[in-house]
Amino acid sequence: MKRAVRGLIRLVASGLILFGALEIGLELMRHRMKDVAISVWSCVIGGILILLGIALFFISAKLAEQLTDDYDE
Repeated sequence: MKRAVRGLIRLVASGLILFGALEIGLELMRHRMKDVAISVWSCVIGGILILLGIALFFISAKLAEQLTDDYDE
């Protein structure tokens, strides 16, 4: 069960990283295509999502350990 929970947590973490990168990438493309100023808040939000995803990816094993009650390994 721990393996499945850890996989699900890592899937969510990967999604956070993906959405953060998309947020920053789309903001940069909007800046290049329409020649408008870069919105700092979009980049900050994207950066926060990426950092949360990376942190969640690294703590996924400990978090899965706390969330499950498997006695067999």
